[in-house]
Amino acid sequence: MKPNKIFFIICSIVLLTISNTGCKKLLKEEPKATATLGDLDATTLDQTIIGVYEPWTRSRGRLWESTVGLGLELMSEYADGGPSQVAWSNYNNLLTNQNALGSSWSTLYEAIGRANFLIANLDANTTLSDAVKKKAYGEAYFVRGYSYYFAVRVWGKVPLRLTPIMNASDVALALSPVSAVYDQVIADLKLAEADLPNTTSAPGRATAGAAKTALADVYLTLGQYQNARDKAKEVMDNKATYGYDLEPSLATVYSPTLATNKEDVFSLKFSQIVDRGAFMASYWADSKAKAAGYSVSGNKFGGIVSAAPLIKGWDDNDLRKKFSLYNSYYINGVLTPAEVEKDIYDLRLGKYKDPDAPIDTGNGNDFYLYRYADVLLIFAEAENKINGATAAAYDAINQVRRRAYGLPTGTPSATSDLPAGLSQSAFDDMVFRERGYEFIGEAKRWFDMVRTNRVAQMITGVSAVIKDPKRKPVPNKLLFALPDVEVQNNPLAQ
Repeated sequence: MKPNKIFFIICSIVLLTISNTGCKKLLKEEPKATATLGDLDATTLDQTIIGVYEPWTRSRGRLWESTVGLGLELMSEYADGGPSQVAWSNYNNLLTNQNALGSSWSTLYEAIGRANFLIANLDANTTLSDAVKKKAYGEAYFVRGYSYYFAVRVWGKVPLRLTPIMNASDVALALSPVSAVYDQVIADLKLAEADLPNTTSAPGRATAGAAKTALADVYLTLGQYQNARDKAKEVMDNKATYGYDLEPSLATVYSPTLATNKEDVFSLKFSQIVDRGAFMASYWADSKAKAAGYSVSGNKFGGIVSAAPLIKGWDDNDLRKKFSLYNSYYINGVLTPAEVEKDIYDLRLGKYKDPDAPIDTGNGNDFYLYRYADVLLIFAEAENKINGATAAAYDAINQVRRRAYGLPTGTPSATSDLPAGLSQSAFDDMVFRERGYEFIGEAKRWFDMVRTNRVAQMITGVSAVIKDPKRKPVPNKLLFALPDVEVQNNPLAQ
């Protein structure tokens, strides 16, 4: 069983940081007394830091591993939510449902609020050593910075809360321009990069390498390709310092029992304990999930469309395809067809597997925000954007491809490597395709489609080959509306 890694550690700071997502009655209360960390020792401070991470990994928190992990993946061009989750795959949740991500908003801003409270108290603290405070600052800035990076990509303009909410007058805050939010994200991640250690003995905690990787990703999203390339290169050049590399086995990368692995740059940690695990394995599996070896139970919340160009063009010899997709399984030695929606999707997603979980809220599969594969593919894309398809760009993407074919990552191979002589445009298309294969099921495809201006292209390509094109209409907007929980409590959220 995976050891407890990041669980519910609810500190006194919670009462002081949830008012931005609470009910109106909370906003009418007199301000609470200001708590301080002045009398805390390093151990108690560490528990408080874990409390800052906690909303990210809350099993019922409906953040990345749950609603977002499912919903954003179903917004990919190759996925469909079937009868129960069609509002995600046909973009109705994006276009018409203001509260589709309402609970995600609340959970996200709770993490931001806890980070703000910790930062403010560290500023005022005079008893903790500078070394202890430095690491705490780094983790708080990482959580806040990445939280806003997620928020700005989903909602666009958001209230940029950088101090704790102590009373009702603090709640009213105008939305910040997208550029200002990105500026703050970069500032926070730069502070995290400078303050965090190179390694951690506690899986699921941020490191300097994680902050650098997040920065590279942010720069890529903004089209700042030189910065993205350089920051990814820093991680690649210092991978031994950070302990990073590609894992030869996909089973190791997605193990429900291992605490971490060398490919893990930053992931949300879940365990095989009731209400301390992830939902992903159960969400994608069908009613025979346990017997088929995929999950303790199956919700059948969607599947993969084999006719989608990305999937149709996927080489059967690529080990990632067999690991991630299936349409049959063996039960008691008998080959059995998987349950699919034949007129909608005909493949199941099996990247997350944990048949030994105690309950659907106890799947031990971690959810990656970043793997070392991210670093290599960010570098390949940015390097090509700047200098064309150089040998360095080829080497980075080919390392990922060689692992996908079960080959040594450092040895050129005609079986796996991209063909030489690709144009800059063709190479860019290959990186986009590779990201689709490498990160299927990891809720990155929608963001990739948006940042590369490929939404209409990808969805139109799928609509042309599926039975009911109305299931994949091209959306006329790319950002979610602010949820009621913010609009009702923040009079300036317009």
